[in-house]
Amino acid sequence: MKRLSLLAIALIMVLGMAASASAAPEVAISGNVLINAVWKNNWDFSKVADEKNMTIYQRADLYFTVTANENLKGVLGLRSNKDQWGGTETQLGNPGGNNGSNALYVRDAYIDFNWPGTDVNVKAGIQYLALPTAIGGSSWILGDRAGAVMVSAPVTDNVSVLAGYTRLFDTTGNSNVTDDGQVDAWLLALPLNFEGVSATPFFLYSNTGVNSVLGDATTYWAGTDFTMSLFDPFVIKADINYGNSDNDIDTADASGWLFDLGVDYTGFDFMTVSAYFVYTTGEDDDAANGSERMPILVNDWAVGSFFFGGGSITGDDMDSSELGFWTLGVSLTGIQSFAEGLTHDFHLLYVKGTNDKDSVVAGTTVDGRYLTEKDSLWEVDFNTAYAVYDELTLYGQLGYINSDFDKDIWADVDNDAWKVATGVVYKF
Repeated sequence: MKRLSLLAIALIMVLGMAASASAAPEVAISGNVLINAVWKNNWDFSKVADEKNMTIYQRADLYFTVTANENLKGVLGLRSNKDQWGGTETQLGNPGGNNGSNALYVRDAYIDFNWPGTDVNVKAGIQYLALPTAIGGSSWILGDRAGAVMVSAPVTDNVSVLAGYTRLFDTTGNSNVTDDGQVDAWLLALPLNFEGVSATPFFLYSNTGVNSVLGDATTYWAGTDFTMSLFDPFVIKADINYGNSDNDIDTADASGWLFDLGVDYTGFDFMTVSAYFVYTTGEDDDAANGSERMPILVNDWAVGSFFFGGGSITGDDMDSSELGFWTLGVSLTGIQSFAEGLTHDFHLLYVKGTNDKDSVVAGTTVDGRYLTEKDSLWEVDFNTAYAVYDELTLYGQLGYINSDFDKDIWADVDNDAWKVATGVVYKF
């Protein structure tokens, strides 16, 4: 009898453990490791600067998604710094660096839940914030991570509403020494999705404290993206953005536009053909009345894969973030090659500045980012990806830029820039 009692107790404990295990949250782990070598020349288009010809970068991400049920989950994302082999963080005998600067840091940390009995979704915490964009992959205005609360809810089958608050900067902290050091922003967007047509009009308003990193200002942005696939296999895309920043000092005011229009042809089964035009307003010759370029927070926008960014592997592009240009481009993406798993992308861009030539002091050393009406460049990219396994991809990138900077404006100009990059990415 005693043995049966002990067996019953053990059975109850096992069943209890099984029940507890079945009720435990599901944990999914994902991430990636990227290693990339870049050979580069003249990325600043200047004869003065001295550049290293080759650098090897490395970066890693590690994500945990803890799902309690279909209505509740939490996400924790960690990322290492983009380290250079042989740098202070990775040099021989010094793993992690003296100050541990290449340790993993929190990249994402948010709670994602649906309000009980409704379709209202709430995301609260450090998360990726990006305004709606049809061309360029991410918004010129805002496309990065910050602490925020975002609430979305369907209104009808075709109309939703998205509202949110984010604190972008706060230099006040817990001290009473400095006050009004915050930068806050509020977002309201209206995602519209109908058969063959979608758009998301948005309005973003930001006010800043007098002691904030952006100074004492009120800034707002408005715009929409637009995508139409009614004429399949042609897909029409467009964006229009406007921003205005009002400061106490007139010279710090800013307002400007971005407009783009593109067409994708998806009728080929071996590649997608895209053509696009992008225009952004530039500076005039009077600095006293502020800037005529659209104010921006931080962006990850790019067309092509060199001058504006858009490289497949970390560290293999210029990542220019200066407004005041127009560009016309053609891209052939997802080109299926002769071997299974081997694909190519091709980009051809012409870029010209829209900033007045008199907005630059003559004789300034060219930095390759700020383009006047007298400056232009051609970009050609050819990129290759080979899927060794589903989780492992080898990359190769070639990029060439031929620029034409006005030598009456800029000093020590060197027109040609190029890159050769190769790397490997493991995603798990």
